[in-house]
Amino acid sequence: MKRAIHLLSIISILSILCFAIPAFAAGPVREAVLRFEPGKPFVGQPFQAVIEVAVTPGVELENLEIGGLPDGSRALFVNLVRAGRRPRRGSGEAVDVLRYTADGRGLTPFAGPFVCTMRGLAVERVTGGFFSHTRSAPVAFRTTAADLAVRELPSEGRPADFSGAVGRFALEGTAEPLTVAPGDLVTLSYSLTGSGWLADATLDPPDPGPGFKCYPPQTAVREASPPRIEQTRVVIPLSTNAAVIAPPRFVYFDPDAAVYRTATTAPVRLVFGRSATNEPAVRRIAAPAAADEPSPPPELAVAETAAKIRPLLPLAAALILAAGVVAAGYRVRRIPALLAAAAILAAGVVASRRFSRAAEARVVGIGASVTARLAPSERALPLFDLHPGASVVPLEHAPGWVRVRAAGREAWVPLSGIKPSPSTPTRPTAPEDSVPAGASSRRGSTAGRSAGC
Repeated sequence: MKRAIHLLSIISILSILCFAIPAFAAGPVREAVLRFEPGKPFVGQPFQAVIEVAVTPGVELENLEIGGLPDGSRALFVNLVRAGRRPRRGSGEAVDVLRYTADGRGLTPFAGPFVCTMRGLAVERVTGGFFSHTRSAPVAFRTTAADLAVRELPSEGRPADFSGAVGRFALEGTAEPLTVAPGDLVTLSYSLTGSGWLADATLDPPDPGPGFKCYPPQTAVREASPPRIEQTRVVIPLSTNAAVIAPPRFVYFDPDAAVYRTATTAPVRLVFGRSATNEPAVRRIAAPAAADEPSPPPELAVAETAAKIRPLLPLAAALILAAGVVAAGYRVRRIPALLAAAAILAAGVVASRRFSRAAEARVVGIGASVTARLAPSERALPLFDLHPGASVVPLEHAPGWVRVRAAGREAWVPLSGIKPSPSTPTRPTAPEDSVPAGASSRRGSTAGRSAGC
C-alpha cells in the first residue's frame, strides 16, 4: 500500500514539473522565410517585405522586433503587421505559418541580399487534464536570405514635365457652367486619383490664354495614401473667342510597363448663348459701373490711389537722380559715379517699401457681416466670413465689390459691407495662417490671391 502511494506521488510531481517547464522542449520556430514583392522595384515604387514564420501549432509570437532590412537612407519601411495565419500539413511535421508584412519604398538605387533577425516572445497555451495554463519563452531567429534590387527611373523617354509620381493615375475634370456669356465665372474642377507614390507632384493647369482672366488654383484635397488631389480654379471668358480651356497634364511613371504616361482629360468647350435668367449676369471687373450701383466711398479711393502711386514716387525720384549723377560724373570719375548711383537707387527702393507699408496701413472697417469670395460675384467660391469690427486693407475695387487684405489673406467683399475707417486705424496683427479678427473660416477653403494669368 505504501509503495503504491509513493508511486502516485512521484507521478504527480513529474506531471507538475512537466507543466511548469518555462522553456519548450523543442524550439517553437521551425523556419522563417523572407521575400520582397516585387523583388526589383523602381525608386519610389511601393513594395512589400513579406516574412513567413513556421511555428508549432498553437504558438503565438508577441512583441516582435525586426532588424536587417535596408537602412533608412536607402529605403523606408512602415506598418509591420500580422497579415494572417494558416496551417501547413504535409508528410512531415504539422506547423502553423504566421505571415508578417511591411510596406516599403526605395529612396535610391541599390541591390543586395538581405537577412532579417527577429526577436520576441513565443507563447503557447497548454492543457493537461483539468488544468490549462500558458507558457512563454524568449525566441530569436533569422530568416532566409532574399534579394532586393531597387532600380533607377529610366532617363530615356522621360518628359520634361515629369511630375515625379510613380504608379498608376487617372484624371477627371468638370466645368460649371458650360453655357455662358462673356464675363461669367466658370469653375473648373479636377480630380486626380490612382495608386502608388505621389511624391511632391502637383496638378498645374495650363495658361488658358489671353482670352481669359483666371484666378490661382485652389487645392481642396491632397492625400498621400491612396494618392488623391482635388483642385478647383475660376476663369472668366472675356469674349466669345475664348471658347476652349485646355486641361492639365499629369506625367507619371508606370512601373508595371516601365514607361512614362500622361493622365489628362478632354478640353472644356464653352458655349456662348446663355439663356436669360432672373439672376443678373456677372460683369467683368473692367466693366464700368452702372448708374444705379453705389460709387466707392472716398476712403477706398484714397487708399487705393495711395497704395498705387506713393510707392512709385521715391523710386522714380531715385532713378532720375541716379541718371543725373551718372551723366554728370561718368566721364570724369566713372567708378564713384556708378557707386553713387547704386546707393541712390538702393535708398529709393527702401523708401518705396516704407511708403508702400504706410499706404497699406490705411485700413477700413467692416460694418456688416459679409462673406469674402474668390472673385467679385455672389456665385464665386466663398473663402471666409468677416463680421462687424474687423479691419481690412482695401486694395482695389470693382462695381459693387472691394478686394481687401485681412490677416494676410486677399478676397473680394461686397461694397455694402465696408464702413469708413476709424479715426486712428491700426493694421490687423493676426498671423498669416490665422483667421482675421471678426472673421470665421470656411472649412476646406483658403483665400486665394486674385491675379491675372
